[in-house]
Amino acid sequence: MAGRNDAANAAALQAMAQALGQQPNAGGNDEVRMLETFMRNHPPTFKGRYDSNGAQTWLKEVERIFRVMQCNEAQMVRFGTHMLVEKADDWWVSTRSLLENGAEGVT
Repeated sequence: MAGRNDAANAAALQAMAQALGQQPNAGGNDEVRMLETFMRNHPPTFKGRYDSNGAQTWLKEVERIFRVMQCNEAQMVRFGTHMLVEKADDWWVSTRSLLENGAEGVT
């Protein structure tokens, strides 16, 4: 069971890495409106504690909002990582710099 969740988490991270590499530099007012809409849907935060079921639940809820908003991959990365707090945000800050510098094999 844990292996399946780990694989899903790894796939989500890979998608985030790919989208991060495709992000445009400017979002403009449309991006601000999209973020406001995303936040009005009350997305959950994710603290990053090791709980594969908690991670899957968070991901499922955030993806549900993405589907209804028809977000592109870059928006999913920006909005989803906006909801990371505590240890998860610390992880993202360090991982983002690795991904921006072309690191492979991020776990």
